[in-house]
Amino acid sequence: MRWALFLTFLLPAFLTLSSAKKAQADKPKQEKLSTLFKNARNAVKNMKNQDGARDALLGALSRPELRNKQRAKIYYSAALLEESLNAVENQKAYLKQPYDTAKFFNKLCDMYGQLRLCDSVDVLPDAKGRLHPAYRHRTHSLRLKHLRNILGGGKFFLAKKNYAAAYPFFDNYCSISPDSNSTLWATLCAFLVDNYAGTVKHADAAISYSDSSTAAILQEYKVRSYGALGNDSAWLASLKDGVIRYPRHDWFFVQLSDWCNRQRRFDVERRLADRLIAQVGNKPIYHYAKSKSYLSEEKYDSCIAYADSCIALQQDFADAYYNKGIAYLNMAVVAQESCPQDVNHPDYFDAKQVVLEYYRQARPCMEMVRKLQPEKMDRWASPLYRIYLNLNLGDEFTEIDRLLNQKQ
Repeated sequence: MRWALFLTFLLPAFLTLSSAKKAQADKPKQEKLSTLFKNARNAVKNMKNQDGARDALLGALSRPELRNKQRAKIYYSAALLEESLNAVENQKAYLKQPYDTAKFFNKLCDMYGQLRLCDSVDVLPDAKGRLHPAYRHRTHSLRLKHLRNILGGGKFFLAKKNYAAAYPFFDNYCSISPDSNSTLWATLCAFLVDNYAGTVKHADAAISYSDSSTAAILQEYKVRSYGALGNDSAWLASLKDGVIRYPRHDWFFVQLSDWCNRQRRFDVERRLADRLIAQVGNKPIYHYAKSKSYLSEEKYDSCIAYADSCIALQQDFADAYYNKGIAYLNMAVVAQESCPQDVNHPDYFDAKQVVLEYYRQARPCMEMVRKLQPEKMDRWASPLYRIYLNLNLGDEFTEIDRLLNQKQ
């Protein structure tokens, strides 16, 4: 009975141990790291099976016992395998055999990626905090060896308008030998594919090589990129820098003016406009900005005055007419609120005429907005509805009422 009980407890333990041994036996044997490096060297030497040797090496990175020195060697060996794959395509081209141009260049870009990873691990301290970079000179030499073809790869994909593929080549080239063309192409390729981090990475270098007109556009790309990245402080700083350095590029002023308006810093907005008027000259946009700031501040007389000075400089400036029309409409509302309600009041008639006069003044402004921007019915239809209603203009009111009903 005791033996039977003993066997009852022993049997599950025996089965568990057997299952563990079987699982261990079924598990594929892990190749030694030295074997993987040997296979990689043979693949480079024989120019065969580079993909398999590289994948096996990179798969070994998950081994917990690896030291940083070994990780760096894996990345460097992977870079040599990518170089070997490039050499295969290069040999085909030399022998006038069909070859893959995109692969020829992409293998070099992949090589640069492995070299970057190698450097990132190579500079890490060992377990005792000591630094022993072993690959710095080798990775730099390997980059220099293929630098011309890296630039060629960027040009190849740029010619095909494949900006996403072109960017890594220019990015790699700029990390070694930046110049006017490579920094410009890196910035443009990044911006065209919404790679905003890449845009701001190279924009300043590209600007330093560019003439004023090109630099202004690059600065605009930089501002837009910071905005897309949600970096508000850098966005505002680069926007202010754009206004100072490129005052003739109106985009910077428009954006900064709008920001001041949203922040209700109307005095700052107007001082900015005055400074640019003194620096650049009388441009309609500066007068319009002042008109807009006064409208936001509910200083309607000043709004109308600067709308007029804007229109005097540019007779088809629709937004200036809009500001002026809205100012008169708001003045009509204010006057109507203070108008006596009793028709027998001695001031009723005169007060009513003041209100109607504001509507009369608003009418030509909003009709001009309609003429200049017929497609923007949202801007002029409702204001004209109010104007025609209060001025008792039957035909005009009927037409606007019909337009508004059609829109619904």
